[in-house]
Amino acid sequence: MTCPIHRVETHLVATPLDPPIVHPFLGARTRFVSLVVEVHTRGGPSGFGYVTGESPQQMAAVGRIVADLGARLIASGLDARQNAAIYERMWNWTVDLLHEGAATLALAAIDIALWDIKGKAADEPLWRLLGGMRDSVPAYASETLWRHMSQDEIEAAGADLVARGFDAMKLRLGNRPWHEDVARAVALRRVVGPKVKIMTDALWGMRADEAIRLGRALADSEADIFWFEEPVRDGDWAGLTRVRDAGVLTVAGGERVSAITQVPHLIGAVDHAILDVHHIGGITPWLKAAAMLDAADLPISVHIVPEVQAHLVAAQRTGAWVEYMQWWDALYEDPLHAVDGKLTLSQKPGLGLTLSRRALTDLRVDG
Repeated sequence: MTCPIHRVETHLVATPLDPPIVHPFLGARTRFVSLVVEVHTRGGPSGFGYVTGESPQQMAAVGRIVADLGARLIASGLDARQNAAIYERMWNWTVDLLHEGAATLALAAIDIALWDIKGKAADEPLWRLLGGMRDSVPAYASETLWRHMSQDEIEAAGADLVARGFDAMKLRLGNRPWHEDVARAVALRRVVGPKVKIMTDALWGMRADEAIRLGRALADSEADIFWFEEPVRDGDWAGLTRVRDAGVLTVAGGERVSAITQVPHLIGAVDHAILDVHHIGGITPWLKAAAMLDAADLPISVHIVPEVQAHLVAAQRTGAWVEYMQWWDALYEDPLHAVDGKLTLSQKPGLGLTLSRRALTDLRVDG
């Protein structure tokens, strides 16, 4: 079988958020706007990937880059399974865009689709094609427990997550006096009990000294925090290292890593690495980053996109946690659901997911 790329198709869609979330930088969000990219081959399987962002206009800009890259790939005659060669071509074709933001997202969407094709062509699920350390991964609940919620709402949400079978969940911190954050974490702990893991996320909102003070207070409390995520501003490697070296809590981070060259900084600054397949530019560079983190013996968890990144975590020796939310379930005929705090991957080839044609029509937005 040969799989020359025949057509690249894009769909701009918006999936609803129910309940809405309040992001510290972006305000209230009632939907996620995503660009779904389908790559079709002549005589072989098709595959898809998607990336997500803030507005239809922003994601439409990514779509224009995808259209340009797609036309070049069709003209190149490359087989869709030549992931490394294709990625190198796409990287070179976007070099003047500096490989940040829209260009990185465009590469990610196409690259994920190509790995879906590769799995389907091999008749293997992606998690097994990539190494298959396990066929299920632990998932922590991350749809709720946001900063804007009252303490009563936090407690009710925590109890609901435990009732749904989750044994790990994420609480956002950092937008109120430190003693209030500690009180909220302790209150959540009392509701969920001693066995549930509580991850915390400061959403890049603190200075290093503030993060260390909060970390110490949490460590001295009854909250029993599993990790302290993204405590300082994105790219502040020195500040992140200071927080980690203070040794008060396990420091997690890395979701904004957008190039392999940033991974050594990450290795020196965290106890627990978090990667994002969109931000780093796709599965091909994600795997390179994971190899570097594995060599440093760092646990690897992932930021969002659970139905794709569960395959990647399942293939890693040091693979740890998948961040679970159902924000993109509407895109699929057969969404991947967490059961008793785990995501069990299917035996279907590729990503093991089927796009809903009705959703691609009903959720369409203009950019």
